[in-house]
Amino acid sequence: MANQSITTFMASPACYDGMIQWGPRLEREIPVLQTIFGPAAGVSLLDAGCGTGRHAVAMAERGYRITGADADAPMLTLARRHARERRASVRFVQATYAQLARRARGSFDGVYCLGNALAAAGSERGVRTALANFRRVLRPGGCLMFQVINFAEVRRALAKGAYVRGPQSAVIDGREHVWLKLFATEGEAIRVQSIMLCKHVGRWVRHIDQGRLWPIEVAPVSQWLHDAGFHSIHRWGSYAGEPFRSRTSGDLIVIAKRGEK
Repeated sequence: MANQSITTFMASPACYDGMIQWGPRLEREIPVLQTIFGPAAGVSLLDAGCGTGRHAVAMAERGYRITGADADAPMLTLARRHARERRASVRFVQATYAQLARRARGSFDGVYCLGNALAAAGSERGVRTALANFRRVLRPGGCLMFQVINFAEVRRALAKGAYVRGPQSAVIDGREHVWLKLFATEGEAIRVQSIMLCKHVGRWVRHIDQGRLWPIEVAPVSQWLHDAGFHSIHRWGSYAGEPFRSRTSGDLIVIAKRGEK
């Protein structure tokens, strides 16, 4: 039987980083970001909820002026290490969404927020606060892009009972890891429990982390974007750019422009 650790894998940025197949992911996503934000020359971008900085570093390597912001200090420590190892020029700042306008210091041509980072705001108020601050740090006419999973699909699955993603496995720092995610309804929000088994000194240790996601869906978030001062809203169902369909799309990707005023 596995022993349980009070240390969560989300508190270990290296484990979080190792769970993701970054090569294929960046190969799929970075060209899309380049298409959305245009040629790199002179373009400044904010990576909101940058985590371990993989996207920020990759975009900086392609010539964009990048600021990465995240509320989690250990994640930013690893992000800075990645930037040093790649000799990429990225400015990282510790900030919640509510602190962005004050701590990001400057205005940007574009903001992107990937991998459910916006849903991690945890409440409607939190998401609205994030959108309002994205607008504040954008120049007039600047572009916002964010990506979350298709929460309409998650809600349908939860209506039938527990919803599980995984298991997945990887070898991180020479040790075998297996993890899965359990989704459950918590009022209007969704509670996510991440469970990781890590083989250490011949035994399995269980690490558990819990978080709260706010299910961002098309109709309400479109209204919130309008309320925050965005327009020209486009909705994709994946990085391939096809229109979002609530019953078949894996993701919800939203692209919007900040108003000129």
